[in-house]
Amino acid sequence: MKFQKYIYIPVILIIVTILLFFAQRLVIDNLPDIYTFYYPVWAIYTFHFSITFFILTGLYFVGKMFPNYIGFAFMGCILLKMVVAVVFLIPLIKLENASKIPDFISFFIPYFIYLFIEIILTMRLLKLSLK
Repeated sequence: MKFQKYIYIPVILIIVTILLFFAQRLVIDNLPDIYTFYYPVWAIYTFHFSITFFILTGLYFVGKMFPNYIGFAFMGCILLKMVVAVVFLIPLIKLENASKIPDFISFFIPYFIYLFIEIILTMRLLKLSLK
């Protein structure tokens, strides 16, 4: 697996992050000012981009050294991502007297979109490592 084939991963992530960021920003800006979100949109996308980038970079290097273990590494990374997401959301979870549902929705919709991207790109890494 060559490094040139890895370059498409950050490019795809950057493009998707920019598109999703501006789409979510547009939706949130057009909502009535009844509710203020705990996490700003940029913090949510910085979190998702960073975690996804580190997971896919780690999977790339696992694929170079141990191509038979990409699936196991992916499962471990997704478990780690879930734990880190809960830690990221602890301040929101501890809030009292506030509606948390909009914040959870604004966090978990991108979470699952990035998870889907991770699955697709991991399958591509699997195909590249088998060649």
